Amino acid sequence: METHRGFIVLVDISGYTSFISSHNKKSNDNEKLSTGQAHAEHIISDLLEKVIDQLDSVLKINKLQGDAALFYGIADDNEELSEKILNKLQSSFDVFNQRLNEIKFCEACSCGTCADIGNLKLKSFVHFGDFLIKKINQFKEIAGQDVILAHRLMKNRISVSEYMLFTKPFSDIKNLDSLGFVEDRKENYNDIGQVECKVFYPDENLYKIESSAKKSWFKTMYSMFKYFYNSKSKKDIELKYNLKSS
Repeated sequence: METHRGFIVLVDISGYTSFISSHNKKSNDNEKLSTGQAHAEHIISDLLEKVIDQLDSVLKINKLQGDAALFYGIADDNEELSEKILNKLQSSFDVFNQRLNEIKFCEACSCGTCADIGNLKLKSFVHFGDFLIKKINQFKEIAGQDVILAHRLMKNRISVSEYMLFTKPFSDIKNLDSLGFVEDRKENYNDIGQVECKVFYPDENLYKIESSAKKSWFKTMYSMFKYFYNSKSKKDIELKYNLKSS
């Protein structure tokens, strides 16, 4: 096993649960796929391939994981590679959305899944840390706590489906000002703790939705706190109405 320090990148297609479920349901089985499942498999594979083609020149693809792809990168000059990763990620989102527009004719299909391809979105998760490269037969696989962390970040509290998430170790290497507005966030995990990260929303309207959802959550929490602040009990009612305790 080889120990390295470098970049860990995940790209993930999301946005419409039943479409993704149709793709995942039998994509790894030998059973014959239904028309909808076959179309979902084709579309997801087509979109993933376009994204992988963009990133392949700067990162090494390690494996496909359902509707996601895992990459890693090792360099003598981390600042230079981080710049290339950022540029390629931006072009990956552009290529992904361009390809979606190119295959919009699929929405005319009556299979039940093609009509929803417009809801598919791309997310990326970028981290810098330590990992092992293990050789399993003729394949190589990366592993370690930082790889686990990168995967944990896929389960977060962000309510929208299209964004780029960068951990602090990455943003410490590469300044993200060139992206424009970037949101500072903290995600909490029971087994890892608090993770500082920055999130860029390619579509500024999605940030407005996320910001609104966050405000709504705080408003709900405040209302709940206020509601439960002065606790009530059946004993209070008995005292108020001079009732006999049961």
